Amino acid sequence: MKKNLLLILLGLSTVPVLGQQGQTAPQQQQTMAAPAPKGNATISGTVLDADTKKPVEFATIALISTATGKPIDGTMADDKGRFSIQKVAPGKYNLQVSFLGYQQQLVENVTVASDNASTNVGTIFIASDAKKLSEVVVTGEKPIVEEKIDRTVYNADKDITNAGGNAADVLQKVPSLSLDTDGNVQLRGSSNVRVLINNKPSAILAGSIADALKQIPADQIKSVEVITSPSAKYDAEGTAGIINIITKRDGGLQGVTGSVALTGGTRSSNGNASLNVRRGKLGINGNFGGHMFYNKGNMTNTIIAFDNPETVYDPLNPTKPWDESSYSFQSGSTRPRGAFMNGQLGFDYDFNPKNTLSGGIRTNGGTFRLKNDQDVFATATAEEKVVQDFKNAIRNHNQRIGTDYNLDFTHYFKKQGQELALLSLYSVTNTENDINQDYFTDGEAPFTQKRNTNDGSNKELTFQADYTHPFQNKTMLEIGAKSIFRDVESDAAYGTLQEPGTEKNSFFYQQDVLTSYLTYGFTLKKLLNVKFGARYEYTDISSDNASVKAGETTEENYTTNYDNFIPSVALSYSLKNKHTFKANYTQRIQRPSMYFLNPYRQEQTSNTFVQGNTNLDAELTNLYELGYSTFFKTTSINVTAYMRQTDNAIEPVAAIEKIVDENGDTRDVTILTFQNIAKNKTYGFSLFGNTKPTNAWTIGGSSNIYYVDLKSKYNSNSGWMYNINANSSYTFGKGISAQFNGGFNSRRIQLLGKFNSFSYHSLAIKKDLFDKKGGISIGLDNPFRGNMKMNNDVYAKRTEANPREYEQHVRINNFNRGVRVSFNYNFGKMEQQRPPKRKKSIRNDDTKQGDGNGVG
Repeated sequence: MKKNLLLILLGLSTVPVLGQQGQTAPQQQQTMAAPAPKGNATISGTVLDADTKKPVEFATIALISTATGKPIDGTMADDKGRFSIQKVAPGKYNLQVSFLGYQQQLVENVTVASDNASTNVGTIFIASDAKKLSEVVVTGEKPIVEEKIDRTVYNADKDITNAGGNAADVLQKVPSLSLDTDGNVQLRGSSNVRVLINNKPSAILAGSIADALKQIPADQIKSVEVITSPSAKYDAEGTAGIINIITKRDGGLQGVTGSVALTGGTRSSNGNASLNVRRGKLGINGNFGGHMFYNKGNMTNTIIAFDNPETVYDPLNPTKPWDESSYSFQSGSTRPRGAFMNGQLGFDYDFNPKNTLSGGIRTNGGTFRLKNDQDVFATATAEEKVVQDFKNAIRNHNQRIGTDYNLDFTHYFKKQGQELALLSLYSVTNTENDINQDYFTDGEAPFTQKRNTNDGSNKELTFQADYTHPFQNKTMLEIGAKSIFRDVESDAAYGTLQEPGTEKNSFFYQQDVLTSYLTYGFTLKKLLNVKFGARYEYTDISSDNASVKAGETTEENYTTNYDNFIPSVALSYSLKNKHTFKANYTQRIQRPSMYFLNPYRQEQTSNTFVQGNTNLDAELTNLYELGYSTFFKTTSINVTAYMRQTDNAIEPVAAIEKIVDENGDTRDVTILTFQNIAKNKTYGFSLFGNTKPTNAWTIGGSSNIYYVDLKSKYNSNSGWMYNINANSSYTFGKGISAQFNGGFNSRRIQLLGKFNSFSYHSLAIKKDLFDKKGGISIGLDNPFRGNMKMNNDVYAKRTEANPREYEQHVRINNFNRGVRVSFNYNFGKMEQQRPPKRKKSIRNDDTKQGDGNGVG
């Protein structure tokens, strides 16, 4: 019955489309769509600059009927200024010549005498529009942060402190977002966000978001959009919202344009190049880049487990014995390294003003290596018997390659804003994760050499249809249907160098999602905007998990299906065109991604394991928002209050377990996994604004203050948290500008403990070169602090699922002071721009994403 209901909804969603097939071109293109008799005659000529007498490349020439006064055909001049209009019928015509920055020139009474005539109008001179340009007064430029009706936009290309960094560096400056030193991103205190690239999911984001952000160069990012209350048009997009990274792409300019950028630094280096070519109806764009990062740090990890619930460990007297307890201590240095490449090739072709086809290939891949050398010491029982005292050389090698293929078709109807989009996307990611651990004592050969591997793949095929129908009085109907087919595989092997693969685990996970949505928006009395929405989603899941240990095979199969009806309501009210009030409600589901599901037991260290849970259910969240924004003169302010409630939140849970290692010794290890165990309530408000005290000086900032209440059968925790960000830029003149960016994140409340506060800051100065076509900049990361200290404390009480109470204290010290020098150059000419068209794209944003350094 559920599937039949979905098919009915999908069928209904196509009815308005079929009813509109007989209509013609969009309203904005009507002047170019008047029917004209065809012949075999030709009209040709040359367009030159009236002052320089040089060709005006790619000028637009419109053929206008003298009878109707409307354009009936047209063409563009080539790079020599020459043009030719073919298949013209006998008659009289006017030619209208135009180009950006020039005055329009009208050539009247061009006569085509016969059907096979070749009429040359000679040279047409067009004059520069300098008089008009001189009257234009520039009052300001796009600010770094903008507030729009449904999203916050951070214009990354306006912040020169981003030059030479990666996407993680960019996102930590976006209002309402916070990142830790590993690149784990949170939106308003929640890590349940979905990250898109150009409104689309990407194979690069299929695994760890933290690792993926390190692979995207900041120089390729144009802006970052934060959507905290998406409508029903979007997928179940993350309980906190959507982060959409917009890259620098072809904007529809005729001719050839491109850019190159190079950066060298003490912590990272990269190089990027892009090329955009457009000739008439066809546009091709591509870019390629590489990115490397390198850093160092140190860490300690202390675990105290208690067998006696009355025993309390005294951190001021760590040598004091305790009853039937164990103590484990690890310390060492870390050296992360990464080298990544990325490439993209896309095209779009305008068959005519009504129909556009676009497609592309995007690939990202590379290698991440972590070198971690540790000293390990552990004791057990009241007599403090030493059970471990050795060194551990850990080498983590992660290789990932992901590719996206998309092909999209858009049909524009006669009525402006009425359109149909048919979209397809295929994404595939392949990963190889190797963790090698050598246990040894000084001066001796390793006594244990562990070799654990995990090879995985993630395949995702998506088809989507969207139809938009505008009515009078700013009323809009949007309907659509979508199907997502996901196949995830993981093959893991555990063993030693001498006996590899003694234990194996294979996991196959299939998830099919079928959806249909409808939204309806209208305006009351030109002041109140209302938008209702509803979305139906049907999810079918099956998984196969097989383990081989000691020659015995264990299999576990799991199937389930469920459906969800998801409403959304959005209201906005404008007062005196300066004050805007907004109210939003939406309900979202959040399916677990591979990070949370993969049963591969990743042995991160000798006593810390991470393992996914194949039986996780989707989260269901209610989100409420109230917002107000205003602007006056050169200042804008926005404040939003919100409440978020999740009843079955996926949270990490940990337990101390005794294991017997290869040498027959018993030791305690921490097993970290995930369960639907928590009720998460978050209340808060965010505030941001920007102002220009002078024409040369801009100041902006944001803050997010919220209260989190976490409850589960394992533990409960609550408290206030906040993060603040400030930025400022100043233009000194003569092409010299400078910017500052800094932020502070308070301690983070977690179900089992807390993560300490941290801060960051950066400075940059830039000099424009080559008549503003290029520039060179010097950036300083955290110049006033040599390293960043991160503390993570976990307190796990005794429960039925966790029979041993324990504490864990992690201290991380990352050296994050850095210097980088960046150079960029843009080439090509700004030429006639084709009519703008809103591009549709697929958004797969329905899976809960994992943090870095985990499985997947």
